[in-house]
Amino acid sequence: MADFLNIGLTGLMAAQAKLTVASHNIANADTPGYSRQSAVQTTQPSQYMGYGYVGQGARVVDVQRSYDQFLQRQLLQSQSQASYYQIYRDLIAPIDDLIADPDLGISSAMAQFFDSVNEVANNPSSIPARQTMLSQSEALVNRFHLLSGRINEIDAALQQNVSLATQQITQYGQEIARLNQEITRALGVGNGAAPNDLLDQRDQALAELSKLVNVHAVVDDRGIMNVFIGNGQALVQGMESATLATRPDPAQPMRTQVTYQIGTGAAQVLPEQLITGGELGAMLAFRRDTLEPVQDQLGFLALALAVKFNEVHELGYGLDGSTGNAYFSGIDLSQPVETTGSAGSDVTVSFVSPVDPGALRLDTYIILSENNGTLRVTRQSDGKIFDDLTQPIDGLDFSSVVLEPGETAVIAPTYRNAASTIGVAITDPRQIAAAEEDPTGTVAPGSGPADNRNALKLAGIQTDKFLYDETATLQSAYARTVSMVGAKASEVINGATASRALHEQIQAQRDSLAGVNLDEEAANLIRFQQAYLAASKVMQMSQRLFDSVLAIAS
Repeated sequence: MADFLNIGLTGLMAAQAKLTVASHNIANADTPGYSRQSAVQTTQPSQYMGYGYVGQGARVVDVQRSYDQFLQRQLLQSQSQASYYQIYRDLIAPIDDLIADPDLGISSAMAQFFDSVNEVANNPSSIPARQTMLSQSEALVNRFHLLSGRINEIDAALQQNVSLATQQITQYGQEIARLNQEITRALGVGNGAAPNDLLDQRDQALAELSKLVNVHAVVDDRGIMNVFIGNGQALVQGMESATLATRPDPAQPMRTQVTYQIGTGAAQVLPEQLITGGELGAMLAFRRDTLEPVQDQLGFLALALAVKFNEVHELGYGLDGSTGNAYFSGIDLSQPVETTGSAGSDVTVSFVSPVDPGALRLDTYIILSENNGTLRVTRQSDGKIFDDLTQPIDGLDFSSVVLEPGETAVIAPTYRNAASTIGVAITDPRQIAAAEEDPTGTVAPGSGPADNRNALKLAGIQTDKFLYDETATLQSAYARTVSMVGAKASEVINGATASRALHEQIQAQRDSLAGVNLDEEAANLIRFQQAYLAASKVMQMSQRLFDSVLAIAS
């Protein structure tokens, strides 16, 4: 009878364990990252009775969670990619709308400005026409300021978000390291039994981390998860996690750099190329590939307009007889371009004077001092190599560069400030230089107020292909910027749609495997309840039989 009673007891205990696990599943159906658990039941060791082995009941040997390592890895990758494209799409949308808007972009303001220049060329003695030209000049300058200011606001907000993302990455790394410690302790206490809830919490922290940056996790034979971000930088190693932060770029104080520190080591700058995927990867890629190029190209356009227009205007004469007057102000290329070489030495490159806007390029130049001390400049955009530094390169003077053998330096002239500093230098409409001097150096006799020769040259700047190796006008150069941003916006919109669909598909696969189905759990409750009642009936029947034997014996 004792065996009969024990068998019923083991069945009751097994059913009770299953009821507990099912209840736990139901309670955590809405818990983020929770994986459905199930009790693993097996038979008790049977006993040989002479005529054969007789079973001794059942027992629960483990509680397992539904988990697929390959599916989890796919989920992390798809989450990182989906977050990357979604954030990039959200960041580029206002830039795309801003520069492509016919009412806010530069194209319409520049067209109206040159229309006013043509009007002066048609009526050089008309003060109202000249006043209109000044008004349209102010409108064009204000448009540059508006776009530059709005883009700078986006840039400032981006820097704050980069800093916030690094803080969040650090926090998730610390959380995973803490959970590593708890899981290790739980594995020891439980003789190797998996602490499922802690494992789910760690996986959820990793999933949240994958929204911020691309991650790769490796779990060793001790159950410890080591986490690598981006292109392989260690974030979590055992119980220790790295700290990510930001600091101003010494070369560009308004631009932040991401720093990395683990343990007691010194903080070092983490190259952007190592930070890929997720929100942080998207923000850095957007800044590098879209925001800064737009800032540079907008500033370059303002600079090219001012320099070219001033060059022609300074040669003409106004109605008041004045000459040599700059039309646009706020453009200063007298300051050298400075950077730091590989050995920490300052390297200075100056603009060639007078500045030729057609010679300048939005490019980066890598200077290398070979072992014999010979300097070589490589233009990054096309890989062209310049060996003769005594001659200007794209409007820049490299002749004063000094490097030790083996040292390198990177020169990246930026013109973005020009869009925010450009102004109109002329305030008196009579000073607009519409007239041209004659070969003798004086205003041609009789031409006077009716002379429009210089005004025609000023108007001709609109269609003059003097930019980018004489292949682009001011308008077409701006159109290139609009086209570049538009193409990138279209790319990331398509990427966001595709990556989100892929992530949702993988998420659905994960949910079908590991998610809690309340209908299924409700059915399990009924089944386990019936098993519990049946086992109790076995125990009850055992007790009745035992009582009957006692009654017969008495």
